[in-house]
Amino acid sequence: MKELKLSELDDNIEIAKEETSSFYTVGELKREILKFDSEDHFIGQWFTVEKKRWQPCAQSMIESYIDGQSDEMYEDWSERALDCVSESLIDKVQKLLNGAFEGDDATVYWEWDKPVEIDILPKSQ
Repeated sequence: MKELKLSELDDNIEIAKEETSSFYTVGELKREILKFDSEDHFIGQWFTVEKKRWQPCAQSMIESYIDGQSDEMYEDWSERALDCVSESLIDKVQKLLNGAFEGDDATVYWEWDKPVEIDILPKSQ
């Protein structure tokens, strides 16, 4: 995949250095590179990132739990157990999960997207 040039990206695009928790907007990184004469910005691979949000799913959680228990039970137990789970119960569990995970702490994450070439040099160079 062809690298994007930092100098050609809009300042509000979010980027991050691979295998770190260093997240910047392009504008922030450009200003930091120009202000500080540091090699850190040129070590490692940078990527544009896409912000994502994880959402819990009561249906799959319940199905996974029952499936995990089925080895210890009799032959058609999992089908019978799933029959005991009503839509009303799934809705109640989903509401509880949504409440538990309403903040960003465990639900927001980023995925690496396109590689970025750092083509801006500090003023001293």
